[in-house]
Amino acid sequence: MTLFVTKRETPIGQVIARRSERGLVSMGFSDGAEDAFPARVDPDPAVGDAIERYFAGSTDALEELEVDVQGTVLQRRIWGLLRSIPAGETRSYGELGAEVGTSGRVAGNAMAANPVCLALPCHRVIRGDGTWHGYAYGTDRKRWLLAHEQEVRTPSGPADPLGE
Repeated sequence: MTLFVTKRETPIGQVIARRSERGLVSMGFSDGAEDAFPARVDPDPAVGDAIERYFAGSTDALEELEVDVQGTVLQRRIWGLLRSIPAGETRSYGELGAEVGTSGRVAGNAMAANPVCLALPCHRVIRGDGTWHGYAYGTDRKRWLLAHEQEVRTPSGPADPLGE
């Protein structure tokens, strides 16, 4: 399988995305980790453009990308719901779990296994009490992403997306 590897610097760190012929297989923040994929793999201009447009304010740009993720049927159903959460808004793990007939804990485990953060926006999922629990790339990034999306939606100024 040919992988197209795209790296982009963003205001909150470098994003590395890997795309197969069928869609994104992984996307995340590098945090300085060595890239395990060969350097000779060509970058994907469309993916790079989508990353840049998201951080410039087009918060649905990454959701336009096709994904090619591996997971259980239940994980894929839960991940499928993520794109229905509007940018800057949140849903709880329990709400997502209930939509597919399972628990919030199962939904949380699916979030932890999401291989394409940002494109499947798991940063929009929080605890039922309005607080957040974990994010693979740190809660500071989760807060930044939600605030960025809210600021774009309401240009009058940033609001704390979690009401804190």
